[in-house]
Amino acid sequence: RLVHFLGPGDEEWASAKARETQRHAFEHVDRDLLEGKLLSEALEKAGERRVLGSQRTPDWRARVAEMAARRNFLQVRCADAVYVVGWRLEQGKDQFTGRCDIDPRETPVLDVGGGTGWACQWYADRFSDGGEDPAQCRLFFFDDAGPPWA
Repeated sequence: RLVHFLGPGDEEWASAKARETQRHAFEHVDRDLLEGKLLSEALEKAGERRVLGSQRTPDWRARVAEMAARRNFLQVRCADAVYVVGWRLEQGKDQFTGRCDIDPRETPVLDVGGGTGWACQWYADRFSDGGEDPAQCRLFFFDDAGPPWA
C-alpha cells in the first residue's frame, strides 16, 4: 500500500502528477502529532547521532523542521523493512543542506542526507540501545549520487 504522509503545508510541494494519480494515498498529519511527545523524544535521540559538534546550535530543531523530516518518522515507526532512494552526505559537509563545510568528524555515521537521512536514523534507532533485535533491521539504500540541487 502506498502512503504519502503530509504535514501542514507539504501538499503544495507534491507534483501535479502525484496530486492527480496518488491523492488517494495522501495521509494528512496534524501538527499535534508531529510535535507530540513520542516524535519529540525520537527527534532528540536521533539528534544525538545526527547533529554533531558545531551543527548542534540552539536552532538545530528548527533546521530539521525546515526539511519536513518529522513526518518521515511515521513512515518507519513500524515498518518491517525500509527501502530508500537518497544521497549520501559528503564527508565534511553539514547534514542540514549538504553544502556547508564542517569538521569531517561531524558527519553522521549514518550519512544519508536530508529528511530521508532522518527516516533512516529513526529506523536504525529502533534496533539500538536494547531495542528491537538488530538481526531484524532491514534497511536498504540506493544512492542516487548526490543532493537534488547538484
